[in-house]
Amino acid sequence: MHAERQVRVYSRGGCEVVQLIGEIDHATASLVERDVLVSVRAASGVVVDLTETTFLDSAGLRCLDRVVAAFGDRGAPVRVAAPADGMVRFTLELIGFLPDLLVEDVGTAMTGMTN
Repeated sequence: MHAERQVRVYSRGGCEVVQLIGEIDHATASLVERDVLVSVRAASGVVVDLTETTFLDSAGLRCLDRVVAAFGDRGAPVRVAAPADGMVRFTLELIGFLPDLLVEDVGTAMTGMTN
């Protein structure tokens, strides 16, 4: 699958929402990372939406970590939306991925951006 089919970016409530779709793995992670960072140049806040992400391997986790760090370096607050009952959320919690950034859905993430 090409990365352009795995990355959807849209504006909501003054922030950019980056939706990652499907499997983010060794075959696609570098393309996904590039597409995300090129698509979102400047934003007052960024939500990385993993609600449609079905799998993250170690390359996908590194991709997510680099994307979150890049937005942080740009001064944009970041939240990561991953459903509590999903395998992706389980994986993120298992590795201890920035628990203060994790929320269950995009709506909750948007609320967190205004606090």
